[in-house]
Amino acid sequence: MTKKTMSLALAAGLLAAALAGCSGDDDPGSEGSTSPSASSTGVDPGNVSPSDLPDIPVLKKEQGGARDDLELGECPTDSGKRAVKGTITSTLKKRADYLVTVSWTTSSGDVMGRGFALLKGVGPGESQDFTIRAKVADGATQCVPGVVYGKA
Repeated sequence: MTKKTMSLALAAGLLAAALAGCSGDDDPGSEGSTSPSASSTGVDPGNVSPSDLPDIPVLKKEQGGARDDLELGECPTDSGKRAVKGTITSTLKKRADYLVTVSWTTSSGDVMGRGFALLKGVGPGESQDFTIRAKVADGATQCVPGVVYGKA
């Protein structure tokens, strides 16, 4: 199971648990409860963690802590096809492959789009430019970058 699959499964489980704890009527004299619907909660189920997010590669001997090696350009959050440019400048002591991800999320953390760039063989002190493209669903309010390194 990939990290993306595990993350999606965890998010789905948390969402299901949160929805299971909701009741449809706060009146103490009412009997029973109803499940919230898309119209009552204001959430479009088709836009919560879209099922068409790309599979993110997994690096061998993956290491984090490379966020400072990333310079990310402007990241628009409006819906549609989006692109964000950036540069990785390696501070490592040996050549490595970098995986840069950008998730377009709502203020509550729902992922509305995701893209990645795999930069192979970046040497110490070297810089590599990249462009990440993604289809972003309506509701994104922020871009959340991630950087790991290892061997692709």
